[in-house]
Amino acid sequence: MTFPVSPKGFAQLDFDEIKKIATMARFEIRTHAKKKRSCGPGCEYLVQDKRYYTLLLLKHIKELVQTQTKDVAPEVLDWLDKARIAAREYEAIEHAMRPPVRTEK
Repeated sequence: MTFPVSPKGFAQLDFDEIKKIATMARFEIRTHAKKKRSCGPGCEYLVQDKRYYTLLLLKHIKELVQTQTKDVAPEVLDWLDKARIAAREYEAIEHAMRPPVRTEK
């Protein structure tokens, strides 16, 4: 017997929808991914990383809302609420997965 599992965190967000919202919010992920200089994954990987993409898009939309409330499409604002919930769930999952901190006495 299997039980249906509802997706949590960013798994509940559709990547194509995220890209559509990014276009509506005038957000270009490549400019952000190219700025990231590290030993980790390259620009092409980051462009396809849903978590990285979504977190930067959330930050961009929050800045838009603060500066240009009238120019933000209602679809973007609706998605923002859903994405905030997903980000909080992801943060809770990430926190739960951290190993406990050992303190020496």
